[in-house]
Amino acid sequence: MKIPPISLLRHASAVGVLVAVLTLAGCTQSPAGHEQRLTKAAGIARITLVCSKDLWEETKPKGGDNSVKATVSEIASGPQSGRGLVRVSMTGTNLVSYLKELDANAHVSKWNGTRDNTASSRRVYDALAPALDRIKAATGPDDPEPEVVIDDTIPDKK
Repeated sequence: MKIPPISLLRHASAVGVLVAVLTLAGCTQSPAGHEQRLTKAAGIARITLVCSKDLWEETKPKGGDNSVKATVSEIASGPQSGRGLVRVSMTGTNLVSYLKELDANAHVSKWNGTRDNTASSRRVYDALAPALDRIKAATGPDDPEPEVVIDDTIPDKK
């Protein structure tokens, strides 16, 4: 049985298009500077994120290859207490994993649409990105670790 060559060409073209569509469907549209932020994050000893417990729970990786080890503690005293905020402390390498998770959920391709936590992931990524961009080398051993606060009811410090 001889298969006409045109049939093989159409079949190969269809497979090529299908592979391209599936490849694009899994892509994110990472913002400019994302790879540089990952590299910078990898060099940070420790960073703290202060946000609502719900925001952390919704945006943290849920297992698999992209896990994040972080210390989470409720803020029980001081001006931030009573607001449902938690202090999430992690190493820079764990921050890299967290940023990858945030990027995948916040910057999905137009082919994928949005995820349940797209807005939350985008909010956290958009708070962490400029903070990472501003981090400079420590000037001494007593410099505090970077802290990023996400609570839109507290005005930004100018």
